[in-house]
Amino acid sequence: MRKLFKPSTSKIKWQGSSDVMRQALDLSRTVTSRLQIFMVVICLLFSVVWVRLYQVQILSQDEYQEKLEQYTKKYQTFTTPRGEILDRDGNVLVANRERLAITYLRPYGVTSSQEWELAYQFVEQFEIDASGLKTRDLKDLFITLYPDQAKAKITQEDWDDYYDGKLSDNDIYLLKLERITAEDLAILDQNTQEAFIVKSAIDTPPSGNVKIIKNDVTLNEAAYLVEHSDQFPGFDIAINWGRVYPYGDLLGSLIGTISTPKQGLPAEKLLYYLAMDYARNDVIGRSGLELQYEDLLKGNRAVYDIEYDEETGFGKLIEIEAGSKGQDLITSIDVELQKQVEEIIFKIMTREANNPYRKYMDAIYVTVMKPDSGDVLSLAGMKRTSTGTLYNDPVSVYTDAVVPGSIVKGATVYMGLSENVIRPGEVIFDTPIKIKDTPAKASWKNLGNVNDLQALSMSSNVYMFNIAMRLGGADYVYNGPLNIDVSAFDTMRYYYNQFGLGLLTGIDAANEAVGYIGTSTMGGHLLDFAIGQYDTYTTIQLAQYVSTIANNGIRVQPRIVTHATLANTDIVTYQNDVTVLNVLENKAALKRIQQGFRLCVTDGLCRGFLKGTGISIAAKTGTAQNFLTTPQGEYVSSPNSNLVAYAPYEKPEIAIACSVPNAWNEESQSNICQEITANIFTAYFK
Repeated sequence: MRKLFKPSTSKIKWQGSSDVMRQALDLSRTVTSRLQIFMVVICLLFSVVWVRLYQVQILSQDEYQEKLEQYTKKYQTFTTPRGEILDRDGNVLVANRERLAITYLRPYGVTSSQEWELAYQFVEQFEIDASGLKTRDLKDLFITLYPDQAKAKITQEDWDDYYDGKLSDNDIYLLKLERITAEDLAILDQNTQEAFIVKSAIDTPPSGNVKIIKNDVTLNEAAYLVEHSDQFPGFDIAINWGRVYPYGDLLGSLIGTISTPKQGLPAEKLLYYLAMDYARNDVIGRSGLELQYEDLLKGNRAVYDIEYDEETGFGKLIEIEAGSKGQDLITSIDVELQKQVEEIIFKIMTREANNPYRKYMDAIYVTVMKPDSGDVLSLAGMKRTSTGTLYNDPVSVYTDAVVPGSIVKGATVYMGLSENVIRPGEVIFDTPIKIKDTPAKASWKNLGNVNDLQALSMSSNVYMFNIAMRLGGADYVYNGPLNIDVSAFDTMRYYYNQFGLGLLTGIDAANEAVGYIGTSTMGGHLLDFAIGQYDTYTTIQLAQYVSTIANNGIRVQPRIVTHATLANTDIVTYQNDVTVLNVLENKAALKRIQQGFRLCVTDGLCRGFLKGTGISIAAKTGTAQNFLTTPQGEYVSSPNSNLVAYAPYEKPEIAIACSVPNAWNEESQSNICQEITANIFTAYFK
């Protein structure tokens, strides 16, 4: 019989089975060993953590408790006196005075309603001025004191819109304010309004700090509070600091102002000052030197801890850090000269007030500088208000620009000599120039043959026109078109910049202006540029310009502050070094400018007042075309009068720039800057 299934002939191989089992066993041992190592590591880590916790919580508990208190504790800071501001001779321009103030530190556990009672009690004994409250303040007070009556101003329809999400909480509050009437506010008597001011001061953030309730407290008020301190829990007397000005409003806008503790930090820079570790109620500089040198003038605040008595709840201040006064600023100002400069200008403006040919002369700008150091000795911007009142605005010498006129011709001649478009002593015939389709351009009179020195001393416009035309590569034909290389504008502006014209001078004061920089490239405007009838400059730029000429081509940055010292010492903490901005290279050309300026005083248009002083002066006058619109809407011509000068010519000590916008009208008048400058030189050298 045939077999259906054939037996398998293959053999099962059992060799190596014990190796497989051994490998599995070894793997098990390896895993177990690693788990044991891992458990040991975990135990060690927990041991380290436990030891560290024991160290922190048991062994170092006091140390970390102290750190926690330091990090979470609120400290009270007090402003210390600011540094003083002095003139170059040590005369105090700004000092400090003690001001008594009533303060409040909330006792522990006192409620808002109790503080309202204290506020009412306070105003019964101390005078509080409520005249500064606005209608909005009174409406806020009404809502605070009479919430039910204020709530009644909201209609059911308003509430429906509120619950539907159409009106917000702020919208509801604004509706209350809008609907409070004058009759509603009539119930707020004088005592309530005064108490509101006190309560608002108490609630000034941050909470838990000492609040100033009333400044400039009299000795009688301070004595009364001390004698009745049990009736006014939390109130105390503190010393605050204010500014005092020995010379009144002299240089007021230059010196600037500070904030009061009530005003505190300005809202627009709040985050900046907070990041700089200021307190919200700190006194800071708001303008002028007070702001410019805030970092030096501010003192180091005194820091106090607040501890509360467990029985009475009254707070007590414990000194942590003693404060220190700010650093004193020593300025370049000569206060005696400043007084004389202002008096000179004031008298002239008063004298000319009714002159029908000077009826638009409402400002005179004067800057007096040391050419070699840039020290600003005096700044005056005497202005007349619409009512006829005169006041000095010294910052206007670097914020207000004027059309300079011929005083810039020194820079034009220097450029012409340096660019080799004229030669030293070259003679040019002074006769009118006519460009096609434009009025003739001429000097104040036909001067005939003039060289470079005479062109400066007699103020030849035509000489400067020729320099400009040669610079621009023009082929001048009488009554023909004037085609120039427009790059001549950049070249001229480059040279003017070397004297400080058309640039920020770098004076250490805020908001310095550059003036108008012309953009037209017409040929006629290049000629205007050469005689100071195009760009405009500030008086401080004109002072830097003439100082550069006086200082043998070395342009120095003007400075108002020379250095700072530790309070009441001679230890210098800050030095505003003399800064050289650039040096004119063409000394031969510069010498010609100096000679031309001197010639202007001895034999030119600068004679008269300046020559009559008996002082060796070099100067340049300038009359600039200017126009204005009268209150009646009439467009009239009213030229500017300008002058720059320095003395002594041989070894300059001071330089002066004077600018008078709209100096005369209708009938030509003398350059009033000559009289002003002559009087200043006399006052300085007497």
